[in-house]
Amino acid sequence: MNDRITSPDVIVVEHMRKAFGDNEVLRDVSLAVGRGEVVAVIGSSGSGKSTMLRSIIGLERVDGGTVVFEGADLVRDGIYVPEKQQRRILRMMGMVFQHFNLFPHLSVKDNLITAPVTVAKKHKAEATDKAVELLSKVGLLDKLDAMPSSLSGGQKQRVAIARALMMEPRVLLFDEPTSALDPELTGEVLEVIRELAADRMTMVIVTHEMTFARDVADRIIFMDNGLIAAEGNPNEIFYDSQNARLDAFLKSFRDR
Repeated sequence: MNDRITSPDVIVVEHMRKAFGDNEVLRDVSLAVGRGEVVAVIGSSGSGKSTMLRSIIGLERVDGGTVVFEGADLVRDGIYVPEKQQRRILRMMGMVFQHFNLFPHLSVKDNLITAPVTVAKKHKAEATDKAVELLSKVGLLDKLDAMPSSLSGGQKQRVAIARALMMEPRVLLFDEPTSALDPELTGEVLEVIRELAADRMTMVIVTHEMTFARDVADRIIFMDNGLIAAEGNPNEIFYDSQNARLDAFLKSFRDR
């Protein structure tokens, strides 16, 4: 765990609910994320982790509850603010997906600069300079002009992280960023995330990498059946839990 000092909450979620038909995926989720904090979200498949993340960033519309970003409502008691205000808020958050979502017909450089140029109206030269800086940060400057099809899965995910950083987000959300990777490629992506944590980037990371969650997160949230069933610092979650469901989930990790 990193000993970082965090400031007041950047994200506040209260009583979030989301269903797909008769399947209630999020039942009553409340959490807060402080500035500079790294929160890892763990739990079994189908527990609601990814849906919670997608609802925070507006990719899913909630059925009830409140989401506040830096004091500004995105949705209040299930009612969304006007679309213009939604766009302003959501531009301050970035997301890295499980399957990279790079544009296959664009070079690495163009994948990075398209949103800053078209959405944020930055000059192409300025955006290109930023792309060079961020590709250097993730160790891929030599891939500036490469096409995504020529990259390994780990390289694609590092490009996806750099692309998310191009819009200078105040929060980064990661949805199982290594689950689509071969084990030998996982480490290079996790190392980039570790460096972002060291830089005090505010992050919420849905992950199945328990050792990574234990070592990097300031706080860990355990989701079960659409609820936050437990939360605490890594020591409390991994070694001092009083939650039987969490203990069962972590048994294989503890037995290593």
